[in-house]
Amino acid sequence: MSAALTWPVGTGLAGLRMTAEEYLAIGETAERYELIDGVVFMSPSPTPPHSEIALEVLGQVRDFNKRTKSIRIFAETDVRLSSGLVYRPDIVVYRSDRLPAGKIARLDLPPDLVIEVLSPSTKPYDLVTKRGDYERFGAQEYWVIDPDDASIRCWTPSGSNWAETPVRGDTLACTAIAGFVLELPPLRTIARGE
Repeated sequence: MSAALTWPVGTGLAGLRMTAEEYLAIGETAERYELIDGVVFMSPSPTPPHSEIALEVLGQVRDFNKRTKSIRIFAETDVRLSSGLVYRPDIVVYRSDRLPAGKIARLDLPPDLVIEVLSPSTKPYDLVTKRGDYERFGAQEYWVIDPDDASIRCWTPSGSNWAETPVRGDTLACTAIAGFVLELPPLRTIARGE
């Protein structure tokens, strides 16, 4: 029996301190939680522009995988980075050769590509805290998309640290997933509400 089941039913989990194992033992919930430094945080549901942009990016990544069969893609799935840190990014991508074939119980390897769409309430976490944690735990690339204008910030390893790569033009080539190029005009169309 999991220690996670000893918390009072109906009180919610936000603010509770627990380990990644206790957190993951809870299983699926109606609420959108993450474990940050051993404390459970609840995130609000995404706004329609956030959701539309995440779906567009997911569609482009899936289309790439239909052609190449070279990656595994997960949306809104827990990624365990340490015993006190479990994030639920909008999209994570792994090269297929890094994960075992077939069904996977949990994601506990740093992703090759992490994609977050910003929300006003989580912007500091996404741009500072999560970026630092993904860098520290070995993710290969981190994209943050602002749904207000479809601008993208991209970080990749550079020596022992990450460096931000300027995103200009109509495409963003992924360095962690060879051959994947994100087309930006559809994201801009969504941000403009067209």
